[in-house]
Amino acid sequence: MADINPQIKPGGLTQKFEVMLWYQLFNSLYTLCVKLDDDATVPLTTYEANVITAIANGRIEDGKGNSLQHFLTEENFFSITPRGITPAARLQAIYQFFNMLETLTEQLDTDGITTSDYEALCYTAIMTQMVEDTKGNILGNLDTDTAFYFRPGGGKNDKQLIQFFYNAVNAIETLTEKLDVDAATTPPTDTDYEALCFTATILMTVMDGKDNIVGNTYPMN
Repeated sequence: MADINPQIKPGGLTQKFEVMLWYQLFNSLYTLCVKLDDDATVPLTTYEANVITAIANGRIEDGKGNSLQHFLTEENFFSITPRGITPAARLQAIYQFFNMLETLTEQLDTDGITTSDYEALCYTAIMTQMVEDTKGNILGNLDTDTAFYFRPGGGKNDKQLIQFFYNAVNAIETLTEKLDVDAATTPPTDTDYEALCFTATILMTVMDGKDNIVGNTYPMN
């Protein structure tokens, strides 16, 4: 159930909640990939290897004693902590999230899962912004109505960052719901993807500029 008082909303983006949501987004993808690898009826067991190990390159602390870290290369390694977020770290985290989600949905489409429209429905249709890393690599899907590029050297744009967070949470929810629905025929057989990889990991809510809210009730303690 979505919290009616979103922690991230237009005009209300704080560093504390941004840091917390970054941790939750990456943790959701980590949890999902491990679960896909462990689901005996999902043919491939390389989700963590291809989506996390090959792409994630940073450290995130959420301010509650939780942290995630995966080191890939010194170049473009980012750090997000309650002590601060640099524009470069934020850009790298956005780029890596796009890359991990696209890679994940593309692999699902080729993995013998019951449907082959994960990328179309859970990535292309939802992640409607673009991001360019420091090497000029570009990811994303350009929506002509909300066209925006996250680029090196760009200042913090709260409106677009909030839209990114809304889209990212929406994508994870849509993806995990779809996995549960597709479990009606094998593979996969597990029907608790949403419960374990969205409801239990995304513990905040985000409101976009059109007053749409996505996420789960925030635990105040």
